[in-house]
Amino acid sequence: MIDKTLKILGVITARGGSKGIPGKNIKLLLGKPLIAYTIEAAKASGVFDRLILSTDDEGIAKVAREYGCEAPFMRPADLAADKSPHLPVMIHAVKWMKENENYEPDYVAILQPTAPLRQSFHIKEVVDLLIKTGADSVLGVS
Repeated sequence: MIDKTLKILGVITARGGSKGIPGKNIKLLLGKPLIAYTIEAAKASGVFDRLILSTDDEGIAKVAREYGCEAPFMRPADLAADKSPHLPVMIHAVKWMKENENYEPDYVAILQPTAPLRQSFHIKEVVDLLIKTGADSVLGVS
């Protein structure tokens, strides 16, 4: 059971400049934008007290907001390049939340929209495992 007093920030990372499939994060998959699957699973998991989007694209931000995800800032261009690693993106998001909204989470989760088969129970299991073991991080793969 997840302690509801913990602050757990979910950060969906979705940049706009995909070369392989342009606009992939908001392309329709079975009638819904790809990013919607991640937002819905994250919200249904009940583990996040804040769910935000880190993007450089207003179109992605608009769709994310329509599905109930916060998009409080636009990611700087230097963190939205083809080879931008996730760590600086996450540091930017956490720092922005602290400096602009006085929000400091106990835990942070990266949620990539390119994993539409992830279900809410997967997210709960990961957070439970993290808290139960005291691990520094958990990575889900399939």
